[in-house]
Amino acid sequence: MNGGILHAAAALDLLGKMQDTRAQNLANASTVGYRKRVASVQAFASAMRQAAGLTIPDYREDVDHTSGVLTPTGQNLDLALEGKGFFAVETARGVRFTRNGNFALDGQGFLVAHDGARVLGQAGPLQADPARGSLAIDARGEVSQDGEPLGRLRVVEFQNLQRLIPEDSGRFREGPDAEPFESLESRVQQGYLENANVNVVDELVAMIAGLRAFEAAQRALSGIDRTRAEGLDARR
Repeated sequence: MNGGILHAAAALDLLGKMQDTRAQNLANASTVGYRKRVASVQAFASAMRQAAGLTIPDYREDVDHTSGVLTPTGQNLDLALEGKGFFAVETARGVRFTRNGNFALDGQGFLVAHDGARVLGQAGPLQADPARGSLAIDARGEVSQDGEPLGRLRVVEFQNLQRLIPEDSGRFREGPDAEPFESLESRVQQGYLENANVNVVDELVAMIAGLRAFEAAQRALSGIDRTRAEGLDARR
């Protein structure tokens, strides 16, 4: 009897976390460059084995690094990447990596992300003259202003993308064995942004299926608890 309760409790725990993951994906469906989160297939199988062994499973997410669709914006400082690369930005917590190329110039002429994090070039933050003309950025990430070169964007790749640790705003930081290296194949597209790789319809369908599974596990738990209570009453 206790085994059945733990089985149902483990299923409820796992299904609840999976619903949270889908809700996070839906909340970020319009976040530029966002990579959707998915329940690890390996972690799911492991969780079921743990549940069978009457222990509450751990939950682990993987990140789907499939590229999103590139959409033209006509904005000079909107940048997207074709390929596996990431832009590098300098934050208060260290260098972070992102596919979100919705950039701007701050008052000092630094190329920055939406929160003011400075976009890194090969030699450090890229700075232009805000009083001069617009920036031109070629496919290799070479940045120039009025024909004068300013530097090249730092665009990097990782050998094992699953070693990256996701953070807020679609950014990642290095995990163990996830050192970045220069991306030679990625191409910068000026005047484009990358959509999130979230399919809203798929996520909604999965949420509905998850809700039904959650309700079924709840009913199973309630039935086991009711049977247990009736058994205890019969012994009195």
